[in-house]
Amino acid sequence: MDKLDKISKIEKHLEKFTPSAEQALEETVLELYELIVNRANLIAQKGQTGDKEISLRDILEAKESLFKAKIEKDKADNRRKRLMTVISLTGALYSIVGVFIYVYQNQDFAIEKNLGLVIALTGIVTIFVGFTYTQLLLRKHEDKQQENVIKYSLNDEFDIIKRWQLIEKLGSNLMIKKGYTNNESKSINDILKFLASELKNESHNIEMRELLTIRNKILHEGYELGKHERQSYLEKADKIIEVLEGLENNS
Repeated sequence: MDKLDKISKIEKHLEKFTPSAEQALEETVLELYELIVNRANLIAQKGQTGDKEISLRDILEAKESLFKAKIEKDKADNRRKRLMTVISLTGALYSIVGVFIYVYQNQDFAIEKNLGLVIALTGIVTIFVGFTYTQLLLRKHEDKQQENVIKYSLNDEFDIIKRWQLIEKLGSNLMIKKGYTNNESKSINDILKFLASELKNESHNIEMRELLTIRNKILHEGYELGKHERQSYLEKADKIIEVLEGLENNS
């Protein structure tokens, strides 16, 4: 598929987008663009070419660093699951074949004389049933996890960036409502000064500065947060967003 075909296909999908969906897509693309550019700049700086240029190689390496790790992990997990499935089924199959061969070779087979064998066969059948049931549960659990990731999107660094963008947007909207110029409402420094004056609670101001710091570390240094650390920052961001939304509604 050439470039024109791809563009045509994308445009057909875009025709179905609601305005809010289109805006969300644009913001996501911008986030990816910014992440790749910043990582490419870091790579170029390490190669001591960052002051002069960012090359195609830097861009490709930055893109791979974003997506390759997850792809490789998914592949390794799938290979491991397939291998364990094959080993388990092969072992159970050999056991069942062995039991049938034993029964065939011993025509005078009687339950009371071969109780151990009967118990072993029952155990094998139980393993089969248990294994199948476990696989179904695992698949259901994985589907549920994927659904939660799509629905809530709480498990990657993009969420911190998204929250910060929303804080900036709310600050910009408030500035316009209070008579600031368009240039002022688009300047990050002016927005930060404005928000510092609007957020009367000092703890909110401290948390906002913490969010900006971690947002910059994610974008410019490729910083990865731990699960609890990420959740803590998300909760701080949500508190600030709630306050700003209240100010916007009351202004």
